[in-house]
Amino acid sequence: MQFGFRAKHSTETANCFLLENVKSKMDKGGVVGAVFLDLRKAFDTVNHEILITKLSKFNFSPDALRWMKSYLEGRTQCVRVSNELSPTLSYDVGVPQGSILGPLLFSLYINDLPSVCTGSEVQMYADDTVIYVHTKSKQQAAQELTTVMVQVTKWLSDSCLHLNVKKTVCMFFTKRATDATEPDVYVSGEKLQVVSDFKYLGIILDSNLSFKKHVKKVIQITKFNLANFRFIRNCLTTEVARLYFKSMILPHLTYCLTSWTQACYTTLKPIQSVYKQALKVLNRKPNSHHHCYILRKHELLSWENLVQYTDACLVFKILNGLAPPPLSIFVKQKI
Repeated sequence: MQFGFRAKHSTETANCFLLENVKSKMDKGGVVGAVFLDLRKAFDTVNHEILITKLSKFNFSPDALRWMKSYLEGRTQCVRVSNELSPTLSYDVGVPQGSILGPLLFSLYINDLPSVCTGSEVQMYADDTVIYVHTKSKQQAAQELTTVMVQVTKWLSDSCLHLNVKKTVCMFFTKRATDATEPDVYVSGEKLQVVSDFKYLGIILDSNLSFKKHVKKVIQITKFNLANFRFIRNCLTTEVARLYFKSMILPHLTYCLTSWTQACYTTLKPIQSVYKQALKVLNRKPNSHHHCYILRKHELLSWENLVQYTDACLVFKILNGLAPPPLSIFVKQKI
């Protein structure tokens, strides 16, 4: 399923769907084995002839196909530095990046990838692709992923796309204790790196979905910005300080919040502490000052209410058709 460059889809819904799907499978027992693909210069290696052929299968009219071919062919590029221009170079592959059509054309180009991944599930956000299987053991998951990757490699070759094997990784999600040695997954005879954590769409996933490393990273980034905030706070008006808080503190704390706030209380408690510290810097109050007054003054939510509000917004979108339809499965399960 493609979550990139589509209405009602986002990194939040992509992460939420993947994690809810993985967690539901983990709850049933067994192992979820996943391969995170890394494509080398994916947007720049799209073959125009193959793209036109694929567009014809979407019932594009002959006139539309000719127009699209004209749009893609005969493009040149150069580099400007100050008033100097480099010689122009023509290029006959790739989709125009920075354009409106570019991302859409790329999504259509890789749209049929899931069809070759039999026996597995595929989730895509642009070229960020994860392929995963649910099995009884890691060994079985590794075998099935190796089999799937044979078909994926052939599809990539036929589509003139190139897999960066060194950056493509494998992870096994399980509630069981991590084994000393992990089974191997192979791609074209090369062994994939098996990792215990991986950053996918801005969220650090770990093998048991504890989110400890992600929370630690969020706190690290937020504290850095908070130190800068504390240093310049006396030079800022209340309005500018509030703007800094909402643009440099909150986004780091709340990015894809619905995906990782189901972590245990002890993991999330430091996040709440950092949030309260930021509130006190905003209002130029010492750490001993209670934060409830600050919340009322600046019309902000407490951390607990912020989490609940974010969850409620996503549920509202799902129930009212404003989010990807597959997410409704998980809402119905919990209702």
